[in-house]
Amino acid sequence: MKGRRGTAGWLVLLVALPLSAQHAAAPAKADHRPPPAKAPTGRMTDAEVAELAKGALTAENPASIRAALSRLKAHSFKTSKVPERELVLYAQGILEARLGNLPGATVALKKLERQWPKSPFMGEAHTILAEDALAHRRYKEAEGRLHQALAADIPSELKRKPQELLIWALVEQERPQEALPIVQSLRPLEGREKPSERGLAAIVEVLCAVGEREQAEGARKDFQNLYPKSELTPRLDLVWGRLLGRAGQAQESAQVFRKLIKDHPASAQADDARLALANLLTDGSLPDAKDLPSAEALLAEVRKGGKGLPKRTAQVVELRLLIGKLLWDDALNLVDRMDPMTRETLPEVKKLWAEAWNAWVVQRLEKGFPGELLSRLKAGTFATLEPASRKGVVELLAAQGLLDLIPRLLPEAPAAERAALRKAALAKAQPEAQPQALLSMLPAKGDTPDEALLRARAEAALSHWAPLRAALGRARPGPERIAGVLRLLQRPLTAPETGVQRLQEAEGWLKRSTEKPEAKEPLAILVADLRFQHGDARGALALYPARPVASEQRGWVALMRSQALIKLGQRDQAKGLIKEARDEQGFKGQRDALARSLGAY
Repeated sequence: MKGRRGTAGWLVLLVALPLSAQHAAAPAKADHRPPPAKAPTGRMTDAEVAELAKGALTAENPASIRAALSRLKAHSFKTSKVPERELVLYAQGILEARLGNLPGATVALKKLERQWPKSPFMGEAHTILAEDALAHRRYKEAEGRLHQALAADIPSELKRKPQELLIWALVEQERPQEALPIVQSLRPLEGREKPSERGLAAIVEVLCAVGEREQAEGARKDFQNLYPKSELTPRLDLVWGRLLGRAGQAQESAQVFRKLIKDHPASAQADDARLALANLLTDGSLPDAKDLPSAEALLAEVRKGGKGLPKRTAQVVELRLLIGKLLWDDALNLVDRMDPMTRETLPEVKKLWAEAWNAWVVQRLEKGFPGELLSRLKAGTFATLEPASRKGVVELLAAQGLLDLIPRLLPEAPAAERAALRKAALAKAQPEAQPQALLSMLPAKGDTPDEALLRARAEAALSHWAPLRAALGRARPGPERIAGVLRLLQRPLTAPETGVQRLQEAEGWLKRSTEKPEAKEPLAILVADLRFQHGDARGALALYPARPVASEQRGWVALMRSQALIKLGQRDQAKGLIKEARDEQGFKGQRDALARSLGAY
């Protein structure tokens, strides 16, 4: 539907709608009337009443249709399953629809559907039954029937009406984007056909929603020409004004809204237009507001507008304005001030609150501190956040040392998200800062190597040596696990444990270590220290690295290697080593003293 068609072009495409009730081609000249009734004393056979139904379907005169309907409805079939009854029920539904009696048509066609669900007449019947469903806001039922009608083997000229009804059904459910493919594939109109009032109105709404301005403008003009006194006019004016506003034409948008308010002050769209106009006046879009009412005046009209407009409606309008101005904090405070009934029973309030709440949380996450987030995280609020925001909240709380708050939030998240949220929180937590809270979030059994590592860090912070030892055995290998092993081996020595036993334990950890040499180097240095302490200078010297990877270890290792060499009587080598490490950091005083005693410098 690209390009400007103009009013004439749109009339060619849009202007013609055969009533779904007009199932048979009408004669060009004469009105085919049903056969005359038999004498009152005679009774028609089932076959004769079927012929009457066939003839009635070609009738155009309302009086003829009523007369035929009266005779069809008065007939009693031999049984409810005789074949002729299928055609008669179909004809009754079609004729009732032609007379505008939708409830009567629905009764007949539902009987047809129950008795003959696969009847070839059901394709056309679904269109009429969908109209009834739409009239009672049973949108899902209507959608299903209209899809069946469009898929049925019915004449192409009868496809237009279900197409238009389906577009209307989608627009009524605020799903105009889904209706665009139907609008783009509408069956072309022929001759003097014209689109239905609701069908053309829905087409305008779809085009406005998707931003097709030129086509929307053409369709709207067609609507104004075809249905100048339609009750749907303010509805189309509202969506047209909004389209202009989105397109950056604030002045033109404001004029549309102002005209809507003036021409249809009591319509359902008037308050929306006042609100939209107030938005334009307060968001900087209208630098020249010379002839327009003030935003305050418009809000005042909204608050009092209509007959007996309740206060809560005014609050809803004000909430819309705050949301439109991105005043998330003010919007949340306004909802807090509403009475509980308003907050809990009005779907629009819930929707707008959720929008403000999500946007407000995003702002807090961008700033990187909780602020009032803690006071607003009431029961149920975490569940309304978007998945990305839920993850951001648990990460922020964990990073801020508030890990203990997370367990009460996780049950509100969808079950499929909980494991990922728990993992995200644990990744941001510092086990040493909040060990108890972290342990409460870890599984009691079956932890992963990463979880076992977190458990080990938390147990180490609590000086729980036995759980620490067990967790280290399952933990992911790497520098953090080695740090946990060091913490375990450096625990206070308590009776009856001896230093030799501690050395043996350390040797065992070093032997079982699967880390790369550079990762387990700190453990090797500790084991070397313990060997030296227990008189095994040669064994210590074998473990000390020549040049440690960690620069902060180089001073200490140089000192200990030199002392081991002295123990082994290799003073010259010790002298050269201590001199070579003169500029290293750490234990410089001890190294200088040793160097002077060796005459190194």
